[in-house]
Formats: sequence, C-alpha cells, structure tokens
Amino acid sequence: MRDVVRRGARLGALIGAWPAGIFGTLCLVTAIVFLVGDMRGTFWAILGIGAGAALACMTVCPALGAATGLVLAVAPRRLLTHPLPRGLLAALTMGLPLATLSLVLLRGDGYSLADYPPSTHFLFWSLPLAAALVTAARSGEIASGNPTATG
Repeated sequence: MRDVVRRGARLGALIGAWPAGIFGTLCLVTAIVFLVGDMRGTFWAILGIGAGAALACMTVCPALGAATGLVLAVAPRRLLTHPLPRGLLAALTMGLPLATLSLVLLRGDGYSLADYPPSTHFLFWSLPLAAALVTAARSGEIASGNPTATG
C-alpha cells in the first residue's frame, strides 16, 4: 500500500512541476519588467504571487497524487483490472479537488464567474483537466507499479 501511495505522490509531483514552472517563470519575467521600470512595490507583489503559485502547485498536486494512490490501493481489485473504471476513479480523485480549488479561487473577492474573460477560465480549468487526464492515463502505473500498464 505504501508503494502505491508513493507512486501516486511521485506522479502528483511531476504533474505539479509543470504549472509551478510555468507560473513561476511568467511571474518572474513580469516582475523583472516592473523592476526595470523602477516599480519595486509591484515587483515584490508579483514575485510573491509567483512564488505562492509555484509553492501551491508543488504542495497540492503531490498531496492529491498520494490521495489518488491511497484510493487506488484500497479500491476493489476487480475495479482495478479494467482500465476505464480505474482511470475514471483516478481522474475524479485528482481532478475534482483541483476543480473545486479553481472555483474557490475564481469566486474569491466577491467576483462571479461571469466577471472573468474566457482566457482566465481557460487557464484556471486547464490545470484540473490536464491533471485528471494524465492521472487517468497513468492509473495503471500507480496501481500496479508496471510502467506498461497505463491506460
């Protein structure tokens, strides 16, 4: 059971590394632009946002990966032998909490979902969807430890 949870956490760390790197890099470049423009307050604010986003991705995704591994470890074996229910179970375990977190972040500060442009929705909903799809595709690897058991 520990091996399954460990494999899930490892996959979660790999999934979280991509958005952490992208958010961190984008915020760092933006912060440098404000530093060159002699706007030090904005520089520190954007740098803090980027560091917070990267840290959040690198803590939430491995925790959800470990939770996915735990769910797959305690799931009935007959469910894990078929790729479709195993992948659906893994995708729901990883994707639903991320989607809920995205919804909470978008609804913060009194805004409604209609207040945001479509590009914001695309960015906020692409991470949970991509994480759920990758986790579903790798659910066989998490459950069995066999890299060829994906799908």
